Amino acid sequence: MPRTSFRTASLLASLSLLAAGCSPCFSQGEDDDGDRLSCELELELGTDLALADSDEDGYLDGDEVAEGTDPLDAESRIYTGGWPYNPNKDSIDFPDWDSTAEVGAQMPRFQAVDQYGEIVDVYDLAGHDRQIILDMGTIWCTPCKGMAAYLSDGDTSHVEEYAWWESEYEGLYDAVQDGDILWLTVLFSAGGAGPADLSHTEGWHEDYPNDKIPVLADEELLLHDWIDVGAYPVLNLFDDDLTLEIYQNSGPFSVLRELPDIL
Repeated sequence: MPRTSFRTASLLASLSLLAAGCSPCFSQGEDDDGDRLSCELELELGTDLALADSDEDGYLDGDEVAEGTDPLDAESRIYTGGWPYNPNKDSIDFPDWDSTAEVGAQMPRFQAVDQYGEIVDVYDLAGHDRQIILDMGTIWCTPCKGMAAYLSDGDTSHVEEYAWWESEYEGLYDAVQDGDILWLTVLFSAGGAGPADLSHTEGWHEDYPNDKIPVLADEELLLHDWIDVGAYPVLNLFDDDLTLEIYQNSGPFSVLRELPDIL
C-alpha cells in the first residue's frame, strides 16, 4: 500500500476506535507484543497481536504506522535499505553546523540521500546501543575504494597495500555484517563534477555492494566542512547518541588503531 494511503487508513482506524470509546494510544497494558500499537488498533489494522513486526521487515508495526508504511507488507519499509530507525530522534538535542567537531561533540542533524534515492536522517542511527563509524571519502579516492571493496566482500587484499591497514583489523568486516558496528559511508566529492549526489551513491553501491551500509551524499558539504576533512578516507567514531569518541580529520589511522578494543 502506498505510504500516504496507509497513513490515511491508520488515521481513520484510530478515529473509529476513539468514536467507539476505545483508546488507540500506546499503553503498556494493551501492547502485549511491544510493537507500540494498542491491541484494539492492531485488531483494526489486522496486524499480528503476537508479533512486534508482523511482516518481518525489521521495523516495529507501530513505527511503520507512525511513518505511514504498511506493517503488513514486507516491501513497504521505513527505509528501503532497512537502516535502523529511532522513533525518539526528535527528542534529541543537537548542535548547529557552526559547532566544532572535537571529542565529546555531538554531530549536527545530518540528512542526506542514500543509494536508494531516499533521504536518511542520521539520527535514526542513534539509540541502538552500537558505536557508529563515519567513513568519509570521494568517488575518485583509490584508498576509499579499497576500503569499500573490503567492506563489500571481506577480502583483505583490497587494503593490505595501505600503510594504515594491519592484520589485526580483519574482524571489521564481520563486525559490520553482524551489526556490532554501524558503518556509515558519506561521499562528499565527485571531483570536477562538484559535490557527490544520488548518481554517485547509486554507483558506489553498485560497485561495492553491502546491504548493511548506508551510502549518503553530502551534497551541501555540511558534514565535510564540520569534520574539516583533510586526507581521506577519514574515519570518525561516534557513540550511541552520535557523540564523537574519536575525532580525526585526516585519514583512518586513529579509529583503526582502536578496532581491536572495539571488536
